[in-house]
Amino acid sequence: MKQEIRITAYKCKACGQIHYPYHDRCLACKKRDFEQIKPEGDAHLLAYTQIFNLPWGFDVRFLVIGVVEFANGIKSMGQIQVDSLEKLKTGMSLKPYWGPVRVEAEEPVYGLVLRPS
Repeated sequence: MKQEIRITAYKCKACGQIHYPYHDRCLACKKRDFEQIKPEGDAHLLAYTQIFNLPWGFDVRFLVIGVVEFANGIKSMGQIQVDSLEKLKTGMSLKPYWGPVRVEAEEPVYGLVLRPS
């Protein structure tokens, strides 16, 4: 069963600026009225890096982390499921899903996971 991506962004009703995570006031126009929006469509890769020195709780040698932008303008960070950086290129399309990213106290911790299309 595919889980919904559990990211909620906030769009300013006055100027349309998208905020993720939440801010009390719009960073662009300083108004306080927002509507909640969810990520839509595929994600496009803006930047990425490989991390080798991982904290406790990760049972992998390295992680590839990326910053992506969804079709409706929400930007977020997530784990990219690839074997090497050679398979990635800035601007490429990635399929997002909500899945386990590590295990803590024998329970899975869920987050944004991305796979090349």
